[in-house]
Amino acid sequence: MTFEPLTNDQVFFWLRQLLEPDFQVVAEPLATYYSEHKFCYRVLQGDTLLLELAGDFRQLPPGELVVQARAFVDQLLVGNRLPLQLARRTTICRGSNTEGSPIASRLPPRQTNFTYFSSGRAAFAWLLQEVVRPRRVWLPTFVCWSLISTLQQKFPSLPLLFYTVDRQLKPTLAEAGGRKIQPLPEPGDALVYIHYFGHRNSAPGIPSGCTLLEDVSHTLIPPCPSSGQYSFGSLRKTFRIADGGVIRGQFHPIYEPDDGITAWLRNCSRDWRDLREAENRMDRNWHISDMSSRSMASMLSVDLDAASAGRQRNQRFLDLHFPVGQPQVVFDSDETPLLQNVLLPDQQTRDSLRNFLMTRGIFCSIHWPVHPLLLQLQDTVDISDALWIEQHALSIPVADEFDEADMAKICDVTDEWLRAGG
Repeated sequence: MTFEPLTNDQVFFWLRQLLEPDFQVVAEPLATYYSEHKFCYRVLQGDTLLLELAGDFRQLPPGELVVQARAFVDQLLVGNRLPLQLARRTTICRGSNTEGSPIASRLPPRQTNFTYFSSGRAAFAWLLQEVVRPRRVWLPTFVCWSLISTLQQKFPSLPLLFYTVDRQLKPTLAEAGGRKIQPLPEPGDALVYIHYFGHRNSAPGIPSGCTLLEDVSHTLIPPCPSSGQYSFGSLRKTFRIADGGVIRGQFHPIYEPDDGITAWLRNCSRDWRDLREAENRMDRNWHISDMSSRSMASMLSVDLDAASAGRQRNQRFLDLHFPVGQPQVVFDSDETPLLQNVLLPDQQTRDSLRNFLMTRGIFCSIHWPVHPLLLQLQDTVDISDALWIEQHALSIPVADEFDEADMAKICDVTDEWLRAGG
């Protein structure tokens, strides 16, 4: 995100971020030792020198360089030489090509095709704010609360609309018999679609000029082949880490400061209460910040092939032996399940089984309760299938940390519940 310069030594970074690539902003530092206080910054348009700022930081009054740089930018605006959209310049910058570069000890750092953030919602917010900048945003009716709350907290004036997802998790934008009347996407809109629980979902058809945002939170990295223009996701869904989010692609965000307390509490958690409190704090207070080194190191230590095989094995065991309900998703052989969503006859049955499993130390979640905003919109948006899933689905963990004995215990306890009249 574009930051505002407060000190003299931030000016070069601000000008480069704000003006490139329409202008060229270059530094001419001295290569000798003990020259760190000397500076020379130039702004060029083609071969024309527009501005040179040079001197010694030790001899500058506080803020003097900031004033000069701002006055220069204001002149560009007045002279119509600076496009107005540069006030919201995205921080997508490319490093120099090292092919044919000098042999030296200092070279631009290597980069991967992923950009990391402290959370999936931070990645989502940065993508909207700095890259896509949509006119409106569409979310599916079956959706995690965090995406809705991100838009409510960070983009309160951005119109938010919803498209229907059915019980089989298939999206639909066209009006159908019995469906509520709702508008269709238009050019300039962004539409989010989700690969639910690791199962590849087809992208809904949208008009030309719309942007598809692919939520890969439920897939292991590297994610499944992208069919959206941009991909983002939470890494905590698929890895046992304290924080982490990702966007596919090389971007260069200026991160917000973050005290790291939420990740600290997760790492120090004694039981589910600490984990729940960490989640509550994130819901209250989060930043578009970087991923912690501890989480990154832990994630990179995971054997992805082994993790995928373990999850597939656990999910197949439940498919064969779980004694009640029907799986919501039929996974392909090359897909990695995040969890096993089982559909039960009614909410009372589901809640009874969930509570019984809990007494035996087996904790299952519900993906996902319908957000209050959707409940308010149900006169115009068809949320009937999302409500039905909320009332019938039980989400059973199949993480690779668990083995066949753990899956057998889940099935045996469920058999005990059935024998008890469940």
